[in-house]
Amino acid sequence: MEAFKFSIHFLHGFIALLTCIVLLPMILSTTLSNTFAKHLQRNLIYLLILNILWNVLAFIEQLPRVYISDEIRYTIYILGVLCWVQYGYAIFRVVYGMAGENLRPIWRKVRIFLNIWNFIGVIFCLITGFAGKFYTGIVSTWYGFTAANSVLANIAILIFLIIPVFFSAIISYQQMHTTHAEKIFRSIFVSQMSAIIAGFIMDAILPALGLFIYGESASIFLFIITLFLYRANTILARTGIDMPKSLKHVIQELDEGILILNSKGKIELSNRAACKLFGVGEKALLQKSITQFIPDITVLGPMNNIPIYLKNNSVSATITITPLTSNGILYGYKALLRDLRKNNDMQQRFSRLQAEFNDERDSIRLRIVNLQQLYQQQQIFLNSLLNNLPSRLWAKNLKGAYTQQNNKDIAVRGNIKSHIEDPIFTPQEAQAMESPGKTVVQNETTIDENGKKHWEKHTVVPLYDEAFRIKGVLGLIEDTTDFHALEEERNQLRENLVKASTFEDMSNVAGGLAHDFNNLLAGIIGYRDLAEATLPKSEDCARTKKYLGNMQKSLTSATELIKRTYDQLRERQDDQKNVAVNFNVGLVFDEVRNALSATLPDNIQILKNATDDMIAFGNQTDFHRIMLNMGKNAIFAMKQGGTLTYGCHEVEVTEQIVTQFSTIPVGKYLYVSVMDTGVGMAPDVVKHIFTPYFTTRAPGQGMGIGLAVAMRLIKAAGAYLNLETTIGKGTKFILYWPIAKKMGGIS
Repeated sequence: MEAFKFSIHFLHGFIALLTCIVLLPMILSTTLSNTFAKHLQRNLIYLLILNILWNVLAFIEQLPRVYISDEIRYTIYILGVLCWVQYGYAIFRVVYGMAGENLRPIWRKVRIFLNIWNFIGVIFCLITGFAGKFYTGIVSTWYGFTAANSVLANIAILIFLIIPVFFSAIISYQQMHTTHAEKIFRSIFVSQMSAIIAGFIMDAILPALGLFIYGESASIFLFIITLFLYRANTILARTGIDMPKSLKHVIQELDEGILILNSKGKIELSNRAACKLFGVGEKALLQKSITQFIPDITVLGPMNNIPIYLKNNSVSATITITPLTSNGILYGYKALLRDLRKNNDMQQRFSRLQAEFNDERDSIRLRIVNLQQLYQQQQIFLNSLLNNLPSRLWAKNLKGAYTQQNNKDIAVRGNIKSHIEDPIFTPQEAQAMESPGKTVVQNETTIDENGKKHWEKHTVVPLYDEAFRIKGVLGLIEDTTDFHALEEERNQLRENLVKASTFEDMSNVAGGLAHDFNNLLAGIIGYRDLAEATLPKSEDCARTKKYLGNMQKSLTSATELIKRTYDQLRERQDDQKNVAVNFNVGLVFDEVRNALSATLPDNIQILKNATDDMIAFGNQTDFHRIMLNMGKNAIFAMKQGGTLTYGCHEVEVTEQIVTQFSTIPVGKYLYVSVMDTGVGMAPDVVKHIFTPYFTTRAPGQGMGIGLAVAMRLIKAAGAYLNLETTIGKGTKFILYWPIAKKMGGIS
């Protein structure tokens, strides 16, 4: 295929392409604009799209025969007919939308008629076009290809294109005399009428007479109309010419008389105050010339406080007139009327307002003085509070300079206000500023020159301004030496209690047995007393009474024996120390699983989630007993079936953890978990589960000492306990168990 060559025969195709290039930014600006009213924007986009589509088809139909056949060219011409049939209707829609509420009611019926008429035109052009009766053929002219019109084509141009454009020209002509945008509609009217006459002559009449000067001129004339309509809509969007509607609600409540006049001096809008001055209703003013009511005004123009006399209402007033223009277009005037009778009232009102202002000013000054005093009191209170805090306090701004210190911090570090350190922020301070709302806490230990250990708790929080933006950090340093000393003392006491409570389990069991057996003995003694009291006083019963007396001695001895045995168990101390060694947690899990499996229901499964290299430090027997007791309780909680999981892995606690059952210090531990999928526990049950003899089981199913024994063994091992439970989902016991220790070079 040869290279495409442009020549004078491709003139109309080049014009169509150039037209598309011009229209593209216009449709983009219209689509993206937020100043157009919705109906104006929609109608204008519809018009621009039709014009672009029409010119795209015109470009294709002008391609040389080497690229397109005459049959296809004829089909494209018929499709172009659909565009210009729609184009006349689109012009009418744009002009109709621009006129808005100023249109006469008859035009609403015309719009409905054109909706139907446009549909008829599309059907007519399709039928006659594809039947070969619309165009008589394709003609090659000096500027390119053109279609020779038939009589039906000329009729279609007249009734489907020119009629809608002619109606829109009539609307433009009417708006020239009824709105303040007469220049805009005058230019539209002239462009439409020129295009109708010139286009019909060049594109319809001359071709019908056999004179082909330039048969595609209609597209150029309609493009010119499009340019005028685009410019008109853009100006209207910026100026908003429908002033009566947009200003009416604003000015109606004003005390001064307001009149909006069009460029001819006719009243378009009047507020209530103006009607009151003229002594007539609003309808009597609208569309009337202002000279009818103010004869002194002979020429409209700028005026400033010109005295006038309104005879209808015998009112003296002043008038100020201001022209209303936009983009060099005069679209009306604004007239401001002031009633001179109100001057005295305004002066009195001004004097009263001035007196009220002076009183309010004195009141505000007094309030400012009171607020200053209150501020000073608050400052004194705040300084006293800061300087008497038991902790050191300081603050920094965003530049890292110290802005606040209390006396305790000054006593330690000296006065460092406005001082900037290097680095300007510590890692804790930077962390607090990077995480808004987060409090950073860190415990630090130091040893003084006497070798005494001290603990400090450093707390850093971000500071915010009124807009909730970070403006610095606040630091608090608390001496927790006494607290940690008490904590160590408490731990020591706990160890002593562990040693003293080795046989506490047996004592609790013995106490229960003693209580129950004493109840039995009490019944026997009662019945013996009844038997002795009911014996008759005769010699035959003397021996029986003797036996009952011996029975009383035996019962008394039995009671004393039980009491003495219980007391001995309670007072006995185990001097033997438990042997703590390194042991394999996974092996203990296997032993516990084997022990529980013997009586395990079929609907319960036991899993192990731990490797065989998890080594703990403590008494292996105690650990076995703890896991066994917790496992039995878990199985009891899963009557409907479920899964019991023993787990273990290493964990490092970087911040102290406070739980309901213990306080877990910083360090490395074995994280041992016993988790079931049972019914879970309510909060009131959780509080008592480690209390001896507390049980939720039915009588005869347990004594309630298993978990109490487990808690004592956990404390004795130096381990810590936590618990997580959810009703209906299960329970998880968590032990922070001591990790393996090096013993004789072997860990």
